[in-house]
Amino acid sequence: MDRKPSQPFSNPSLPKREIKFYLTSLGCPKNLVESEEMMAKMSLSGMVLVHEPEEADLLIVNTCGFITPAKQESIDVILDLAELREKNPWQRLVVVGCMVQRYREQMAAEIPEIDGFVGVEDKQTLLDIVWNVFGQTPMHPINNSFPYAPRLLATPPHMAYLRISDGCSHQCSYCAIPMIRGKHKSRPMEEIVQEARSLAAGGVKELVIVSQDTTSYGIDLYGKAQLSDLLTQLDKIEGLLWIRLMYTYPHLIDQRLATVFAQSQKLLPYIDMPIQHGDPEILKLMKRGSNDTHIRKAVALLREARREMVIRTTVITGFPGERNSHFQTMWDLLKEMDFDRVGVFPYYREDSTPAADLPNQVADRVKNKRVATLNEWAADQARQKNERWMGQIIPVLIESKNLENGGYFGRYWGQAPEVDGQVLIQGANLPLGEFAPVRIDRADEDNLYGYAHVEVATPIL
Repeated sequence: MDRKPSQPFSNPSLPKREIKFYLTSLGCPKNLVESEEMMAKMSLSGMVLVHEPEEADLLIVNTCGFITPAKQESIDVILDLAELREKNPWQRLVVVGCMVQRYREQMAAEIPEIDGFVGVEDKQTLLDIVWNVFGQTPMHPINNSFPYAPRLLATPPHMAYLRISDGCSHQCSYCAIPMIRGKHKSRPMEEIVQEARSLAAGGVKELVIVSQDTTSYGIDLYGKAQLSDLLTQLDKIEGLLWIRLMYTYPHLIDQRLATVFAQSQKLLPYIDMPIQHGDPEILKLMKRGSNDTHIRKAVALLREARREMVIRTTVITGFPGERNSHFQTMWDLLKEMDFDRVGVFPYYREDSTPAADLPNQVADRVKNKRVATLNEWAADQARQKNERWMGQIIPVLIESKNLENGGYFGRYWGQAPEVDGQVLIQGANLPLGEFAPVRIDRADEDNLYGYAHVEVATPIL
């Protein structure tokens, strides 16, 4: 691509009111929530959302800067849109989010096609920045009296992510999140509950609770963890049927939370609990705050609360100093805990993190071999867990039509959106966003397969 500095916007024939924007959101669901907030702000200010970049005057990329592959994906998308922008002189390109927070100066120097930057700390000035690249001010003043940030949902109408906090106060030695997002900041409980009520009133049946550290919710605001109290309040919301919990820390899972799982009518028997390793020595080097004893206790509490509990975890292999014995200890713990799903990642040496300077960095070929070994085992484990449903009728939330065979895609309560696979359904005419009983007749490591049984009453769980 021919690298040329950005030229001033010059298209006087374009009415201010008709500035069209296209936004692509990368990374985690927490990023998606911020993208939804940005889309709402820009729409309320007078811009018009379009779904094809070729139709847009303004191109926006909400970046992820967590690990090396995410950063590379962000750069690839930025370069693709920069190339489009070069072909269309009326277009402007704005980059936002985590990559900007970490690498603003480098990106400005290396990709001059970028017309504006919005870092994590610039959210309040978003509208000024995006309108300024056109030499204009917002068409409509933004009403700042909203009880919470308005969102333009990018998820299906029946589900939404609910972010309860931002940032992280843990000091994991491999992680750049505290540098990017700052310390853990909880949202007020009343604000979260009010937003959840509004989402439920709009047709949302499933809320997926997200944050960088869900289990620390409330400590900064109320002096103690208040996740259990928040979930109890959410459980009372009319119209809401499923509540799903993501991004929890093992050492912060306690009896109070287990009791909520046992008593709640809507909190699903599902939890995402990254352990990141299983060897005490490596966990200490990672500065996770939890050890193998915490992990065993958390799993025991959860499974005692709900025997059908689905526990998803992730691990990192190839951390500096990890020997074969450490790897084997981690694998033994994974087998002992009998996790339903295990995501496996190689360690990435992220600049400015303490782990980047640790001795005994593990060679890539060793990391990749260990990742492949664990992935093979994890796939077989997930397949066995999925096969337990064969021959049973389970409630499935119908999500979309399968255009290839006329069937449907859905999820049962043990499948989180985007990360856990789906239920592929044949059978009756099924309404999207509703529940249907499905008899499972086949399973693999990712998906369940079955037939709808509309004559059977549909339980939610």
